[in-house]
Parts: sequence; C-alpha cells; structure tokens
Amino acid sequence: MPKIKAFRGIGYNPKKVSIDNVICPPYDVIKPKQSEEYHGKDPYNAVRLILGKQLPTDSKNDNRYTRSRDLWNEWRQKGILKRDPKPAIYYHEQGYHIGDETYTRTGFIAIVHIDEEGKKNILPHEYTLKGPKLDRLHLMKEVKANLSCVFGLYSNPAKIVDSLIKPHLTKPEMEIASEEGYQKLWVVDDPKIIKEISNTMIDKPILVADGHHRYETARAYRDRMRASTGKRDGNQPFDYVMMYLSNIDNGITILPTHRVITDGMGIGLVELEYKIKEVFNMIPFDNKEVFLDALDKNGTGHLGLFVRGIPRYYMLNLINEDLVDRSVPKDIPPLIRRLDVTILHECILKPIIGINSTEASSRVSYMSDSEQALDMVEKGKADIVFLLNPPTIQKIMEIANAGVRMPQKSTFFYPKITTGLVSYSLEK
Repeated sequence: MPKIKAFRGIGYNPKKVSIDNVICPPYDVIKPKQSEEYHGKDPYNAVRLILGKQLPTDSKNDNRYTRSRDLWNEWRQKGILKRDPKPAIYYHEQGYHIGDETYTRTGFIAIVHIDEEGKKNILPHEYTLKGPKLDRLHLMKEVKANLSCVFGLYSNPAKIVDSLIKPHLTKPEMEIASEEGYQKLWVVDDPKIIKEISNTMIDKPILVADGHHRYETARAYRDRMRASTGKRDGNQPFDYVMMYLSNIDNGITILPTHRVITDGMGIGLVELEYKIKEVFNMIPFDNKEVFLDALDKNGTGHLGLFVRGIPRYYMLNLINEDLVDRSVPKDIPPLIRRLDVTILHECILKPIIGINSTEASSRVSYMSDSEQALDMVEKGKADIVFLLNPPTIQKIMEIANAGVRMPQKSTFFYPKITTGLVSYSLEK
C-alpha cells in the first residue's frame, strides 16, 4: 500500500463564496473572541465545522458535533463545498512576515498512511491530552472527514517534490491575501507526477510538527472502524489521514513559546530571586531591546525573566548543573533533560512558583510574541514572564527519531496550516 496518496479533495466553491471570508486557523489556536469573529464573518466560515458553538440546550442528538455534521452535509448538497473529480495532491505556497522580514514556505497536501503498531514512519514529538483527542474524535465520528491538516515535515535536500511540480504550475486554484501575507493553492492531478512524488516519499520519515491531537485521533478512529467493519487491509479511507507536508530543507520557522503567569507568583520577590540564583546567573538589562537581542543571540541554554514591580529584565544562564540533575526527575529521558523548557518547569515553575503540569493550562498563558508577553507584565495584566528560545529543528528531529516526546508547548511551527483549503472525506 502506498504511504502517500492523492485524494479527491472537498473544497469551497469559489463561485459560491469568497475564500477570504470562509477560511480560519486550526481549532486549537482560536480564542473565544476570535471564534465569535469567525462565526460572524460568513455563514459558511469553516469555524462552524471545526469549532461550533455549544448551547445550553445541547443533548446527545443535538450538539456542536451533530450540527457540524448537518452543516457539512448541507453545504455539500448546496454546492458550497465541491469534491474534485479526480484524485489530486494540493501544492501550497505561503508568504508570511516576521518583523520586517518576509519568508516563503511551500508544501503539499496529500493523504498519508497512518502508522501500524510498532512502525516509526510518522514521528510525534510532543505529548497529547485526553480531552482534546476525545473532542476531535466526537467531531470525526459525526462528520466522517478530516477538516484540517496535520502538519508534517520531511527532509529531502534534493527538493524533488518542488522540482516535479513547479515547472507545471499555471494559475492557482485559490489565492488568498491578507495583512499576514498571501497563500496560493494549486490542484495537481497528473497521475505521473503524483506517482513520482509518492515514490519519493516512500522512505521519508515524517515529523508531526503540529496537529498531534488530530493525528492520534485519526489513529483512534481507524482502530474503531477496523473493529466495527472488520476491514483491516490497510487501504480503506480511514487508514489515511490528511497532511500538509513541507520539506525542512526549504527552510522552516519555529517560534518560541513563552510562559506568562497571570495569577500571582506564589512567592515574594526576594525569595524568588534567591532561589533562582541557586541555579542561574542573573544578568540584568535596563533596555528591553538590548535584552531581547542578547537573548536571541545567545540562543538555547538561556532564559529571559521579567517580573512585575521590577524595572529590570534578566537573562538567566545555567550555573548549577548538579541542582538541575537533582531537580529533573530520573524518568525524564536524557535527550530532553537539558531542554530549556524542561529546566524551566522542573527547576523554577514547579519547585519555586508551585506550578505543576496539571495546573499549567489554567495558571500559565503561552505566547510566541516576546513583546506582547512583556507588555502584559508591564501593564499589570500578568505577574511574571519567562522567555524561551525555540529548539532547533535538528534537535527536534533527534528527539523524535529516538521515540522521545518533548513537554507540551515546546514548539510553535509557524505559520499554522489554514483550515478551509481542502478537506478529506473518510467515506468512499
């Protein structure tokens, strides 16, 4: 069975809707206020499928998941969503900005065979939570489709996929422009090109960059369907999951994931400084720009600190490795014991501030924008912020290849994959 396959994608009909008004980010980064905005943007916005509203009258037979199912079926019947006539892969180009710099990322959307037990073709690198997986499983069982892509990364220095596709590109099927940049999508349905791409990807391990919950949900759905249908040949629609695949050798952007604590430090300023100095050298900065520049240049192995009520910024350099070895639990694998995020959680957040992993979601906000994170403390909306540098893609690949998983919120691959580009039906 092929590892990568083309599929008859289901996408928005540009004759019926304005594409700019119906796309949205993946469900897990949409805040409640943003959800309202997307709901109000267009009656056919994809947010209504992936993150429908919960109502006080919800019941077993009428809830956000069944309403998504009904909308999915209704939109297809009305021609709002249309299914492509031939199996295809979908080539995507995205331009985006970070500060004053502009970047371009390319990738293609295909369906990928879900790993069988014991296989290591698809490599996760972060842990998942039961709640989000159960939520996505409820949605998948009703809609019977992949509505958003899992974001996967592979390595091919020869850049064969791009060389196969680019010479044949004409007018894109979809073009999207916004303040954040642009997106273009092409439908590639030439069987010869598809076969060559499939052959190129046969031996390529795929790192799950984003969408761990969606991937594990797809695997759980596959297992349920195998049990209920008895079909275990590995070539059913439910044996595959829709992925956006990008070559890391074309360049990839990983943003940091800073920790912002909003409900108090749980410790006095003097004691906080004393305990931190047991592990770190605290280098003070009076100027924010100089501080951020130093943190960026020094890279991994250095943390940033800014506390409400203290006018200085601090860069933390590890000095007490013995204390780290004693603080980090022995069951944490060697590959991740010295990650910045591990040291932060095991040497500061947990023992000093009293935040354990089960509380982190309620006591800690996660941000990738350092200016925004610092601004929250400056304006009194948060009490303390820890800034981290992102891990390198090489380190992430090393960890994933070893079968080890990083702590949650360790990485932020940017930009997220837009929902609404194309969907994959799990029904023939």
